[in-house]
Amino acid sequence: MKQFDRMAKVTQKLAVAAVMFGAATAAHALTVTVTNDTFSAQAGAFTVDFGVSPVNNTAPVAGNAAPGDVLVSGIGGGINYSYTDGALFNFDPSSSLPNGVSARPVGSTGNFWSIGVTPNTQDGPGVVNLGAGVSYYGFLWGSPDVNGWNTVSFYNGNTLLGSYGGISVLNPPNGNQNYARYFNVFAGPGEVITKVSFAANTNAFETDNHAFISAVPEPEIYAMMAAGLGLMGFVARRRQRNVAAA
Repeated sequence: MKQFDRMAKVTQKLAVAAVMFGAATAAHALTVTVTNDTFSAQAGAFTVDFGVSPVNNTAPVAGNAAPGDVLVSGIGGGINYSYTDGALFNFDPSSSLPNGVSARPVGSTGNFWSIGVTPNTQDGPGVVNLGAGVSYYGFLWGSPDVNGWNTVSFYNGNTLLGSYGGISVLNPPNGNQNYARYFNVFAGPGEVITKVSFAANTNAFETDNHAFISAVPEPEIYAMMAAGLGLMGFVARRRQRNVAAA
């Protein structure tokens, strides 16, 4: 009886692992929360803060008009990531960029990512590619503008999972440069986020402190699945022997 109880518990854990592997599906389900944080509050999240560069008040620290310009890339949290197009800015909070170009998100330090139309060095959309995919993605969203001016879209491959405008962060959105919130997006069961696109049809969509969590199960999940499958095989073989002996 104890063996069957143990087997039931293992089966329950395997079901959880199966969801993580994508065996269970949901139709493009995303869950969104907005928090008054500067960085992600999610345990185990890997953060991209775009680094720190010398102060530059009149031009981007990085970014050019050529499409496909990779600003930042690397491996973090088990994920290959890259940030393409847009521009990185960094400026002393006591000064400002030329009026209307960009505004540092409240709580941001060092470089921040800006997507806009003028100058063309910050042309978008800015695209984040996330290798095998993540189950969570978050970022600090500064001065949310009216819907259509700022839009962030989440994809699994080429499949759109969901798009969000400034009203998701501030209602009504008004471009208030003294307002910023942390935007958290969670993929549903069976889904992963492999790409995030940031678009702006004016100046500008400013973000910082992006964070994500890999959708690949931790090593202990693999071990748990292997142990569970082994136990199930052992019980099945023992049943066969008992039937043969009877």
